[in-house]
Amino acid sequence: MSTSYSIYRFVKPIKCELSRIDYFSEYDFFYLHDSDGEQATGYIRLFRSTDKEIANIINSKFVHPLVLPEKVTDYEKLYREMGFDEKAISEKRVHLKSSDGFNMEYTDGELVKHVKYDELRFYQMIVQTECIAVKMECLWNSEDVYSYIDKKRVWEYIPGLQDYRFVSVSNNILAKAEIPFLIFERNRGKCFIEAY
Repeated sequence: MSTSYSIYRFVKPIKCELSRIDYFSEYDFFYLHDSDGEQATGYIRLFRSTDKEIANIINSKFVHPLVLPEKVTDYEKLYREMGFDEKAISEKRVHLKSSDGFNMEYTDGELVKHVKYDELRFYQMIVQTECIAVKMECLWNSEDVYSYIDKKRVWEYIPGLQDYRFVSVSNNILAKAEIPFLIFERNRGKCFIEAY
């Protein structure tokens, strides 16, 4: 299985760009607009400060730390009310089996229970989340980047799935790729790679 890459330029967001971001979501992109209201290139993405996958950019000059409210689902309460055994819940054996966007199936390996996707809102609560904001602009995608499943949709139905990581772009990684190598050279010190 090959690895695909996207190259991003990271910039620290400014206050006016952060002013309309009033909640935390690891699924959303906050697109930037210019003074005429047109969508500008780039967007702001939020990451949890505790996410080990982005530990190498937490203290970089490109991030702005924030504390924002986040809606989280109390899955333990949901599983109890669905009728799963307390032992299965505490041992984290209950997991999502399938979803069609309207109904969700959970199982502990033996029992299978159903819940409507809309009913999850009854199990949501607001928590304050420490996060970082990064202004990102995609500079280059490897050719097969779009042949993968829609990650945003997957994350919506499989909470906690994390398959991204940010690493500094090195000459070794891009030595045989002329165009991305030139992009990296022009943006030295500001350029990062997302590996799939």
